[in-house]
Amino acid sequence: MNTLHLLGKKVFFDRSELLLQYSPGEDWLDYWTPKNGHWECRDGWLIGTEPGNFGGILFSKERFEEDVMFSFTVKAALPATRDLNAVFCANWDDETDYLGESYVCGLNGWYEHKSGIERNGSSNLYSTTSLYHYQPGTEVRMTAGAINGHSFMVVDDVLITELVDPQPIRGGHVGFSAYCTKLMIKDIEIRKIAWEDFPQLYEPEF
Repeated sequence: MNTLHLLGKKVFFDRSELLLQYSPGEDWLDYWTPKNGHWECRDGWLIGTEPGNFGGILFSKERFEEDVMFSFTVKAALPATRDLNAVFCANWDDETDYLGESYVCGLNGWYEHKSGIERNGSSNLYSTTSLYHYQPGTEVRMTAGAINGHSFMVVDDVLITELVDPQPIRGGHVGFSAYCTKLMIKDIEIRKIAWEDFPQLYEPEF
């Protein structure tokens, strides 16, 4: 995919500056910070495990103040079947020692195998769909990011959902959330988003 059409925006993958290209290895703790759950690197995969009913969070060490998107290959580690989650524009709440104001996107989540994006925190802002069905155990390529609060999630080159936040989160970490599940992640790319306005209108059909 070279371009992505959002509501009123066009994203250019080939023009988006590559900030990090990472294949998990022994140096993984130089790039990532485990916040909750159990994280390890094995056989070229980052593996996150959290048996409790909350997220095992892995944060990028680097914080990104500009709009970024990141792509990665992910799968549920069977017999786990749910919540292939990523976080972006993500912040940590030191008082609760848990994920603070952040965007969360995921597959097979929201307790009913839905896919979507939500804003973690007090806003109760989310967008979900039951139309995308992830087959547990299979690898998919996901891309997620936000442009001034306009969040999007792409799976295998298909736009699954987007969400526009009227009070956007600006800047933060990217990472992953194993929410009561076990995830495997590899082939990570982080890019500064190149985009332009994309005026949309209908031409008469008849």
